Amino acid sequence: MFLVIALLPAVILLIFIYFADKYQHEPLAEIFKAVGGGIVAALLTLAVVLSLNIRFPSSVAGSVADAFVNAAIPEEAFKLLMLWLMCRNNRHFDEYFDGVVYAVCVGMGFAGLENILYLFGEEDLMAVGMARGIISVPAHFLFAVAMGYYYSLAHFKKNVQPSTRALYMACTIAIPVMLHGSFDAFLMVASFTAENMDYTLTVLSLLAFVAVCVAMGIFAFFKCRQLHAADKQYFDSLAKQQFQQYWNQQ
Repeated sequence: MFLVIALLPAVILLIFIYFADKYQHEPLAEIFKAVGGGIVAALLTLAVVLSLNIRFPSSVAGSVADAFVNAAIPEEAFKLLMLWLMCRNNRHFDEYFDGVVYAVCVGMGFAGLENILYLFGEEDLMAVGMARGIISVPAHFLFAVAMGYYYSLAHFKKNVQPSTRALYMACTIAIPVMLHGSFDAFLMVASFTAENMDYTLTVLSLLAFVAVCVAMGIFAFFKCRQLHAADKQYFDSLAKQQFQQYWNQQ
C-alpha cells in the first residue's frame, strides 16, 4: 500500500506522456532507462545537499534562498545531466516531442523516489501521499516539460543563429530552475508566515503559488502543442517526399 501511494501519481503521468507521443512511441527499454536516470538524479541531489548542509536563517528571504539553493538548482541540474546522458547517443531521440518524453521520464523517476523518502515513516500516509500526488508530482512533470521543450529546440534547431541556440541551451536549465524555485519558495514562505501569524503574507504567497501553477500548466499545454505541430510538419513533409519518390519510379 505504501509503494502504491508513493508511486501511483508518477506512474499515471508516465503512462500519460507515453501515449501523448503521437507519432512514434519510445522503446520501453529507453523509458525505463530514463526513469532510472531520474532515480540516480534524486540520489545525487540528496548526497550533495546533505554533504554541503547549507543552512539559511528562518525568514522570508531564507525560505526563498532555501527553495533555490537546496532544491531547485541541484535537482534540476542533476535531472538535466541525466537527460543529456539519455539523449546524447540515443538514435530514438528523433522527434521534437521526444525531449519532453525523456525529460518527464527522468522527472517521474526523481519524483517517485522523492515521494518514497517523504512518505517513509509518515503517520498520516494517505493525506500526505494525496497532497504530494496532487501538488508535488505534477509539479515535477511540468518542470520536466519545460526542460524537455528547450532541450529539443537546442538539439534539433541546427540552423538558427548561434546566439539563439545558446539561449535555448541556457533556458533548458534556467526555466525549470525558475519555475521550481518559485513553486517551492511560495510554499515555504506561506508556511513560514503562517507559523509566525503573518496571514496577509501567507495569503499573498498562496495566491502567487496558485498563479505559478496555472502559468506552468498553460506553458506546458501550449509548448507541447507547438512540438507536436513541428513533428507533424516533419512527418507530413517526409510522407510527401516518399510519395513523390514512389510516383517518379512508376
